[in-house]
Amino acid sequence: MLRRALLPLLLLCSGGLSSPAQDAPPRLLERVPSLKSEMAGDRALRLAFEAALSGDPEAARRYLPLAAHRPWFEEMNFRDSCTLARALDQEVDPGPPNQTSAALAERLVLAGGLRNPALALRESGQYLPLAGGRRLFERFVLSAPDEAMALASGTTRTASSFRDLLSSVGSPEFLLLARLAADSSIDLPRRARMAILARPIARGELSFERALRIAQDTHEFFATVLDMRLTADPADLPSLDRALENESLVLCRAAQEGLQRIVATDLSRFRARDLYAMLALGRAEAPPAVFAAIFDRLLLPKWKAETPRGASLIAFLDGTDNWELRDFSSAALAAHRFDGLLAVAGREVVDRLARGLDRSRDPLREAIRLAEFVDAAAGTVFLRQMADVVSREFLRCRTASDPRGTTLYGLLAARLSVDSIAAPYLPFFQSSETLDTAALFGSANLCIQRHFFYDDDDGVRSFESFRKTYQRDPAWEIEDRGAYVRLTGRGADGRRIEIFANVPIDCHLPENRAREGEAQRRQQAIAAALDARGLVPAVIVHRGHSFWVRKTLSYLANTARLVILGSCGGTTEVHAVIEASHDAQVIATRGTGETEINDWLLKAMNDRILNGERIIYWNTFWQELRTRQGRSALFADYIAPNQDPGTVFLCAYYRCLDAMN
Repeated sequence: MLRRALLPLLLLCSGGLSSPAQDAPPRLLERVPSLKSEMAGDRALRLAFEAALSGDPEAARRYLPLAAHRPWFEEMNFRDSCTLARALDQEVDPGPPNQTSAALAERLVLAGGLRNPALALRESGQYLPLAGGRRLFERFVLSAPDEAMALASGTTRTASSFRDLLSSVGSPEFLLLARLAADSSIDLPRRARMAILARPIARGELSFERALRIAQDTHEFFATVLDMRLTADPADLPSLDRALENESLVLCRAAQEGLQRIVATDLSRFRARDLYAMLALGRAEAPPAVFAAIFDRLLLPKWKAETPRGASLIAFLDGTDNWELRDFSSAALAAHRFDGLLAVAGREVVDRLARGLDRSRDPLREAIRLAEFVDAAAGTVFLRQMADVVSREFLRCRTASDPRGTTLYGLLAARLSVDSIAAPYLPFFQSSETLDTAALFGSANLCIQRHFFYDDDDGVRSFESFRKTYQRDPAWEIEDRGAYVRLTGRGADGRRIEIFANVPIDCHLPENRAREGEAQRRQQAIAAALDARGLVPAVIVHRGHSFWVRKTLSYLANTARLVILGSCGGTTEVHAVIEASHDAQVIATRGTGETEINDWLLKAMNDRILNGERIIYWNTFWQELRTRQGRSALFADYIAPNQDPGTVFLCAYYRCLDAMN
């Protein structure tokens, strides 16, 4: 409701129109180009389109042609996009085939699905009725073949139907995926790896037997996929990147649990480029001790042995357009190994880190990464070099009349205290110092929270700890609905909190192996229960390993106001939360997420919210928690919403856009 109320102000501040955005889209859209800046107009259009998409299909249809070529087009709510596409699918439109409303709506579904193919494959019923629904399904499968394999495997009716759908496509690659999904003699992890290799198998470039051997060996699989990435078509990169990231997270998690063993065995055969990619992509599960050990014992010696030093790194960065350099450098800095990186690559690394943000696929995301890096590197010689590069890039963007690039580099210059640039940008760095708890409650004085647990031993332990935390409090009632539990708390002034949490199982146990995908089915049961009552969560809580975070974020809507990422290294996902819900505040951890601390922190916050505390002052609240948990080193890794540099930078960016308007 707040966003809709803002639309007239956002769109009409430079004119005198007074009707809401959804009442007269054509007139309002004429105003967008006349706003003070192109970025502010783009922001206003996004807000207007989001609001129309969620509640006014006719207005959304009129906005669609202008929204179709915007970089944020892919970030729209997937279900709302599918609803619009179905409504427009049967309309008769005399326009050019690729520019009809139905065609543009199909592009909207495609963009959103490619951004989150796991969600798109789970929600295939939303778009399969479209005239182009089968084409969309094929694109989503190719973007995440391992996710498709997971959905198609097993003996359930849903899995069987998914296999039939794969087979009906008829191409060699899809027939291979369907065959693999039905082959229970190969365990699911190997089938998921084989799915990533399905394209070269189907083309005859890789035999099935050879692919099976590769899928059995972590080193061979990682090296094969990374080499495939170097020569892949751009359309194939997302599936390869997802596979590499998943493997990296698992390897880094294993290193946490047995560092000596994995360094001496699993990682000993990794090439320098493999280790670089693993540490960059697995950063969320690679705390400084793990990064430092792998860097010192394996990666740095390989780079030093090359002639010239670090030759393979520079060649790899040249061939991949500096792929993942910012993530790798941030992790190196956190582990006090950035000097080692500079020793083999020198000033060129600094230039590559800061140059060309405006030319990247997602300039804002890259600027957030750099802001986090700048914050962690305070006081180093590196920052002086970085300030020089940022100043030059700011002037380049300003000379080119590039408003986005100028703003991003201007904000970075403010963080770097570049006196000649910083002054106009400094006021926008106002941290989210407080939480107005009224924003978490709907009209019935009800706060809806949704907690996500996953089907492994960690998920089971976390859930039991979570449940026991509330069982001991008479202010809370727990209702077990089989697939999920609903917790209801009642407090001052009639405030109520309802928590919906799925009940996880450990799929690693032999008796549960036939129940793969149970967490997804139980989340669907929660979604149905919420939809039936017209409820939307204001609080989202992720409980589980970092490799499950993407699944949780696929459920995130722009109505979320507080998001808690209890996974290890949750701060790496903060930008994704803010991009999905610009008004959300995020609590995360830089290091290891701890079950007991997660439960204790969440319960302390809910007690305050339930008992009528109107404003939570984060610094005060955090100091109280720190006093109570003073002997816990792990709590020091937990970051309040006003303490995360990425959040602060992103909020500053949006404040800057609003000010320009």
